[in-house]
Amino acid sequence: MSLPSEKNDKIRIHFDELIAEVESLLAELDEYDPRQYSRYREWIVKTDALLQMLFDNSKQGEKYQKIILYDTSLGQSYGSPHRYMTGHDILRKAAALKGIRDSYINGFYVSLEQKIVANVSADYMEQAEALLEAGYYVPAAVLSGAVLEGALRSLCQKQTPQIDILTSKGYKKTLEPLIQDLQRAKVFNKSVADQFRAWAKIRNYAA
Repeated sequence: MSLPSEKNDKIRIHFDELIAEVESLLAELDEYDPRQYSRYREWIVKTDALLQMLFDNSKQGEKYQKIILYDTSLGQSYGSPHRYMTGHDILRKAAALKGIRDSYINGFYVSLEQKIVANVSADYMEQAEALLEAGYYVPAAVLSGAVLEGALRSLCQKQTPQIDILTSKGYKKTLEPLIQDLQRAKVFNKSVADQFRAWAKIRNYAA
């Protein structure tokens, strides 16, 4: 599964809009003009919001946010507008944003979808642990199995070429075929596959 094309397109368009804004600002940057600094501050806020959405609180995100927020001319943070703001600072930030945009488009970052899936999976596993501790073994096993199945499907779709997650009749593959396909593609070895099969057996008994 990948991000819905509509969501992905919106993120790309927003990148392009922010780059167009900062290039326009660079072209018009001249003598002190409060309107230019207001535009600069607005651009900083919008760019920072986009980076927070894409990278959350990761170290990578913190690194990029520092580039966008830090003004080298005065050694101060937060992109505060001031009459000594230089084109060099803005140019450096524009170049950084272009690099981030290109890397995003080429799939070099953990996608927003992967973060969502990871968060949802973690939440389900917490629920499964709570059920297990409360003595509800069957629902805990079924819920854990569903998380495993979702993770294996996601792995299939990340391969090049992608491993089909549907049968020839159009039904979703179950755990065993998914494990077989991934093992055959050498995504993991027999030892890992056997562990997955053991977990799948528990899930199937519970279901």
